[in-house]
Amino acid sequence: MLGKNSKLDTNADALSWRSLLAFSSYRLFLALILFIVFYFDLPPAFLGESKPDLYLAISQTYIATAFVLLLFVFNRWDSFTRQVKIQLTIDIILLALIIHASGGLRSGLGSLLVVVVISGGALIPGRFAAFFAALATFSVLSEAAFSQTLGDGSSKYSYAGLLGATFFATAILTELLSKKIISSQKLAQERAEDLANLAVLNNHIISRMQTGVLVIDGEGRIQLSNESAQKILGIEAAKKEDTLKYWVPILGIQLWRWKQSRTNTFEPFQARTDLPEVVASAMNLASGETVLYIENTSAVAQQAQQLKLASLGQLTASIAHEVRNPLAAISHAGELLSEAKAEDEELTKLTGIIQRHSSRVNNIIETILEMSRMKAIEPSVLVLETWLEQFIGEFCDYHQLDRREVNLVSKAPLATVYIDADQLHQVMLNLFENAWYYSHSEDDERIIVTLEQQGNDVIIDVADNGPGVSEKIRESLFEPFQSQRQGGTGLGLYLARELCQANGARLSYLPDEQGRTCFRINISVDRFENLA
Repeated sequence: MLGKNSKLDTNADALSWRSLLAFSSYRLFLALILFIVFYFDLPPAFLGESKPDLYLAISQTYIATAFVLLLFVFNRWDSFTRQVKIQLTIDIILLALIIHASGGLRSGLGSLLVVVVISGGALIPGRFAAFFAALATFSVLSEAAFSQTLGDGSSKYSYAGLLGATFFATAILTELLSKKIISSQKLAQERAEDLANLAVLNNHIISRMQTGVLVIDGEGRIQLSNESAQKILGIEAAKKEDTLKYWVPILGIQLWRWKQSRTNTFEPFQARTDLPEVVASAMNLASGETVLYIENTSAVAQQAQQLKLASLGQLTASIAHEVRNPLAAISHAGELLSEAKAEDEELTKLTGIIQRHSSRVNNIIETILEMSRMKAIEPSVLVLETWLEQFIGEFCDYHQLDRREVNLVSKAPLATVYIDADQLHQVMLNLFENAWYYSHSEDDERIIVTLEQQGNDVIIDVADNGPGVSEKIRESLFEPFQSQRQGGTGLGLYLARELCQANGARLSYLPDEQGRTCFRINISVDRFENLA
């Protein structure tokens, strides 16, 4: 064993070890060829002709040594530099003995030493390249001197000198080329590292972008999607073989239309009712793929909502006085007329209609005035389970309900959000009032509230055991003045959604598996995390 087992040269990179492994494999191949040619008496005939016994012993030793050195390299025993120096020195010694056993320099086997010198210059450039050239030159000069001593009759010094010059010239050229290769390799490695770092940076930027990014191939399959796209489109489990139409059919249709016309045919949409409204834009790549940029319009909608509420406040404040005074006069006149003609049943019926509709109009005005008086958003940090427990208790006390009729299912006891508590209270009160009105009194649990967290969203579901919302009213469920409730203004759900949007949350209708009414509030935790 050479040196300490398992000791690695920290200065040698993987490419250097692979190069040494390739040379070690070449050594084993050469040793086998030299042995097989001699053992089976194959041409050329000069191998081992001078000293066959010595040649056989040296060729067998060379095979065994080549195999052991290959194992050393494969397991990276000892340091890289030391392995190279020892292995190439062994090569020169054994090849010199093979040359001697084959008749000396006249066999032409001296050229095998050139490969060793080249390998030395390539594997460890510098003074060691000259050392191996000198050692190889010394071996051929020694062989020439030995032949001269034995009375060969013709001097081999000129041939040995030529080989030596070839060794040194080869060492110098190999060193120069090796330095150039190493310099190019380092530059390429630096460029590769820069590209890798740039790719990591790009992936980090893309993954952290608020804008969703989708890469779609020519067959409509999703090749790449960042975190934002997965979140706002609901495609967390998308695989490369999945198509865009499978996950987001409406976006797949819009992309197909865009490819046909190349005009801006993208319209705002929701991938699911519980997901935010988004709008897409597209760009074709030279590779034939299409990049889709998905913009979440929630932030814009939130700002627009606040402006709309402010404008609504100014408008309603200016007209409320003009509407309420005539309405009060009509209502008062109806009361007086009803009292004066109490014996007239037909007139009493008509004045009753006046009173009911006056009261309804007054309720609408009160609701609109309530919207106009809406204060600026003052968000605070809420632990939702505690807040919901308190809210449910207040609701049950106010309506004198059995607490068991309202069930809170908390799957995220530590869920924390950043939202205006008063406005959330107003939203929840509206949802609870509707749920209580439409629920069946014969069941113990008339309202079920579920709190959970999915990804970056905290979800509050308010469901009742009622019949659910009819298909006819679903499309206009959140529009103003749409109500199935007797005496309702049709502004409750509209106001609830407006308040949610103003706070960066989403209110959506989501019937459960039994088809019962369920309203879901999605509140992003990003705002709280940014605050923290």
